[in-house]
Amino acid sequence: MPRTTRRLSRESLVEIALGIAAERGLRAVSLASVAAAAGCKAPSLYNHLDGLDDLLDELALVTTADFASALRDSVVARVGEDAVRAYAAAWRTYVTSKPAWYQATLRPVPHRSDEHRVVAEGMTIPAGAILSTLGIPDDRLADAGRALRSGLHGFSQLELVHSIGPDPEASFEVVVDVLVDGLRSLAE
Repeated sequence: MPRTTRRLSRESLVEIALGIAAERGLRAVSLASVAAAAGCKAPSLYNHLDGLDDLLDELALVTTADFASALRDSVVARVGEDAVRAYAAAWRTYVTSKPAWYQATLRPVPHRSDEHRVVAEGMTIPAGAILSTLGIPDDRLADAGRALRSGLHGFSQLELVHSIGPDPEASFEVVVDVLVDGLRSLAE
């Protein structure tokens, strides 16, 4: 990543870290790599960050908001099975196109849990809304949401490590069919 001459700020350092993650993976994000890309020494970052954990927490919040936006946009004006399929496709597309950013969304953010919960609601609120259009009762929505998330996360992780086999599209369709059938069974 080329050095930059822009003025340092918390936001610019997060942007640099996001670029490093996108190019080289989340594990490549360090204070040293961000400082090198910013054209400064690592101690200078402490004027804007409280350390690597603070930076990674910020990445978790930013990427979770980005992921939530992609999921939310996928289900606009959709209901029922069509909405579930669109949500599933958006999930898969996000994970395969931004694997390091998706990895960042999985980071627990205990020191900023209230902020993280608000950002994560961008995923759970649309999921709950589309699941309720399948007729799933309110007292089963949390379980249905966990089932949907688990299925999509599991498939996506297997696809990232090339463990799906020769036809991931067909396998994904089967997984989504099974999820839709299972979700419908909760409505009965």
